[in-house]
Amino acid sequence: ILKGRTVADGSAQRGKYTKAETASPTVSTDSLFLTVLIDAYERRDIATCDITGAYLNAYMRDLIILRLTDWTVDLMCEVNAEYKKYVVMEGKTKVLYVRCNKAIYGCVMSGLLWYDLFSSVLTQSGFEINPYDTCVANATIDGSQCTVAWYVDDMKISHINPDVVTSIINTLEKHFGKM
Repeated sequence: ILKGRTVADGSAQRGKYTKAETASPTVSTDSLFLTVLIDAYERRDIATCDITGAYLNAYMRDLIILRLTDWTVDLMCEVNAEYKKYVVMEGKTKVLYVRCNKAIYGCVMSGLLWYDLFSSVLTQSGFEINPYDTCVANATIDGSQCTVAWYVDDMKISHINPDVVTSIINTLEKHFGKM
């Protein structure tokens, strides 16, 4: 397994979009505290989860070309030898241009693409997005409210029945992999 922790430099994208086209919501502190208060009052079962590599689940809408250099070129060619024929020299620097199909950290659209995908999975699963905080979603399951509150790829899921919480986690894992 190969794991990396690098990001794209989205500075070249900044002038192409308005803030409204790229802004991704996150749960407000007030909403989070209110959901915790409700959880305690109703004695709900609570789970917190993290979706690993969340952005990589979303697809880029626009054409995004990444310019890889030096050791990242070597790494990409090690992962897939087919890339070797596309490596060029720019001065003394090895360069590989690749199309970015998935949302990655650092691209200005990635946060919103992830939000759109995650919230659509919740709504398709019967949740309704809260109109006052779009990072809180509720569904009535087995006669009781189930709440999901999230901050990018971290979430809190609560329901009176622990089996419902587990079921929501299983549903999300079918879409996004093991949490």
